[in-house]
Amino acid sequence: MGNSQSSLPIYYNADPSNDAHSHSLSGFLDLASSAMGASVVRASDERFGAAENLIKAGAPLKSDAWVTRRHNPTADWAVIRLGSTGTISGFDIDTRGLDGDQAAAVSIQGCLATEGAKVDDDGDMAVAWEELLPKVEVSGNSRHQLALWTPTSAIYSHVRITLHPDGGVARLRVYGTVVAEATEGECDLACAATGARVIAASNDRLGSKDNLILPGLSTDPSTQGWKTRRTHSTDHSDWAIVRLAEPGFLTRIAIDTRPYDGDQPVAASVQACYSELANPERDSECFWYQVAPRTELNANKLHELEVTLNDVPFSHIKLVVHPDGAIARLRAYGQRVQEVEVEAAREEAEAKAEAALAAEIGFGDSTPVSSTDTEDTGAAAEPQIEVVAAGAVEFVVKPRKPEEPAGSHRVKKSKRTEKPQLMSPGRPKKVKPKRSSEDSNEILAADQFSSRAGELIQSLTSPVPQRKRARTRSRAEDDTDEGSAHAADSKPKRSSRKSKSRSKADA
Repeated sequence: MGNSQSSLPIYYNADPSNDAHSHSLSGFLDLASSAMGASVVRASDERFGAAENLIKAGAPLKSDAWVTRRHNPTADWAVIRLGSTGTISGFDIDTRGLDGDQAAAVSIQGCLATEGAKVDDDGDMAVAWEELLPKVEVSGNSRHQLALWTPTSAIYSHVRITLHPDGGVARLRVYGTVVAEATEGECDLACAATGARVIAASNDRLGSKDNLILPGLSTDPSTQGWKTRRTHSTDHSDWAIVRLAEPGFLTRIAIDTRPYDGDQPVAASVQACYSELANPERDSECFWYQVAPRTELNANKLHELEVTLNDVPFSHIKLVVHPDGAIARLRAYGQRVQEVEVEAAREEAEAKAEAALAAEIGFGDSTPVSSTDTEDTGAAAEPQIEVVAAGAVEFVVKPRKPEEPAGSHRVKKSKRTEKPQLMSPGRPKKVKPKRSSEDSNEILAADQFSSRAGELIQSLTSPVPQRKRARTRSRAEDDTDEGSAHAADSKPKRSSRKSKSRSKADA
């Protein structure tokens, strides 16, 4: 067991007893199934059985296999185009129904080729084949479920099974993970062809849970749909959890009961959540949201369910059926979301929730900033600027140079406010930490905005002509830079630098 070119084994038997309910390959999709859209491109020989039997979804029956003629001097081969491109984790070489007619040994190769690539008479393509599974002996009427110790990191679109030297194989399963190209706009995020997976289900006794997300519809009982056992109870419900191909914004959900007539559930509903884990049931912080209400289901019909919370990204959905029954297909249409956009949307939702909570307890963004609060915080606190209509609250002017400590602030009040208090010019100064060039640009822009706002308020409250107001404003800036504090209507002695026109304006 192992690679003939290496001393280390590259595969192991995932189910030696052939009767395990689950094993290491149970969580992967069969990329070479006809239900996924796989097809046989070409085969060297199909004398006693068609190569199309290799990719059938159901279990093999008697004389239901790919069988070649005897006495081949070289080897027989068949090239299969996978239903979806992806990485490969293991294989199931099934010889049930073949007892003495099976191949002596089998090997498997893979490649990534374009759509519609041609295969020549030797089984080669324009690209080189890579060995995925070395030559391994097979026995009749058994399953050989061989898992790779390390799943491939490369992506494959085609596989080639080689029989040494000839014989037959009933089924070939290629287990792997879909790696599909991202599409723009709306797509089915709950389809196996785009990378979705059914993580868990409460019951799938009569129909596999994986059938829920297969592309297209099927009349084959093995891939027809998800079907649970009968419960004979009205308060029971079954469920299935689907991990979406990528987190996305859901736009619409479809539940298909075709071709079930009498086996469908009474009703169904859909929930959704966001979780970084593959199985959200193991995430203690995960919460399920109702995105589609409970809807009655009819037989043999495609049901479109209205989706709520379509502005929130989700990673998983849960289909809940009441009380039991069969669903052929589940579709969840939406738009993909990149990782950065998901984080931005979550932060925005948290900010809205915090704002709503602050509004409920009375601490909104409209709370004014008083002069006493400015004095208490001092220069160590981050300067804040608030511009409001004249006569409502104080107008606080921020220092022009953010690198220099602010000695004082010039505060202007309307007549309805109380007399302001001057700050002492001898108050100890605190040195502010140095800011980066980006911070300085932001503060300079805020200062320019503050100056324009101050000019607007003065134009509304002062009768001084525009030319004199501009002169007064420039001197006020000089006073602010020198660390002096003045009030428009205060009675203490004014600075000698003030002009007579400014005194008249303040009066």
